[in-house]
Formats: sequence, structure tokens, C-alpha cells
Amino acid sequence: MGLRTDLDGLRFRKPGEDTVYVIDQGKKRGIPNPGVYDALFKTWDNIHLDIDINAIDDGPAVDQTAILFRCYDNPKVFLFDNGKKRWIESPAVMDRFQFNWNSIHVWNTPLSAIGYPDGPTITKTGRPD
Repeated sequence: MGLRTDLDGLRFRKPGEDTVYVIDQGKKRGIPNPGVYDALFKTWDNIHLDIDINAIDDGPAVDQTAILFRCYDNPKVFLFDNGKKRWIESPAVMDRFQFNWNSIHVWNTPLSAIGYPDGPTITKTGRPD
């Protein structure tokens, strides 16, 4: 198995199976159900069917409560997942991952008061433009 940072942001599933995976930090992360998928991603299009998905290292599954959010006082968009907030580095990265701009929750809390720990920044690492 191996890391595939060149595939960061792409979504895959195995032919004949329902689970969709997103590649994040070079690892495949299972999306637990269609509701979580719909809460994060703008379309079901462009999911790659790949019989070699098992050749990519496993990462932690996306949490059932994962959401996109920002605070009212800051334009930074975060993915809240597995108890951590992960900054999505830029609009280009939002689009690369096909995160849904219309699903961003605006929290009525200043960013400085958010007590969740930071997770790794979501970047475009490895993936060509």
C-alpha cells in the first residue's frame, strides 16, 4: 500500500460497491453514508471507479457528524471532522475537493472562542492544477 498525495481531493469507489472514499493527505477515507456525502460535497459526479483503491493507505473514516463551517467573524472555511477543525486553505482547494459552498454553516461564535483542536490543513498537496 502507499500514500497517494497526487490524488488528494479526488473521490473513488470500487465498482459494484456503495462506499465512496475521498483521498486526503494521500490516504483513502471512507464517507459513512449518503447524508454525510451530501453535507460535504456538491455533486455525485466525477466519482472515479477504481479497482486499485486498495493500493492506497487507509486513513480514518470521515466522521458521521462532519460539516463545513466558518465563524461569523472570519472568512476561513473549516471541515469539522473527528473532533478537529481543519482549515481549507483556499477557494481552489474547496473546488478541488468539490466541497459544497452552499453547505457551509456560519457559526455565531468568534473563531478565537472555538475550542476544538486544529487538525492538519487541507491543502492541494501533490495534486497538479
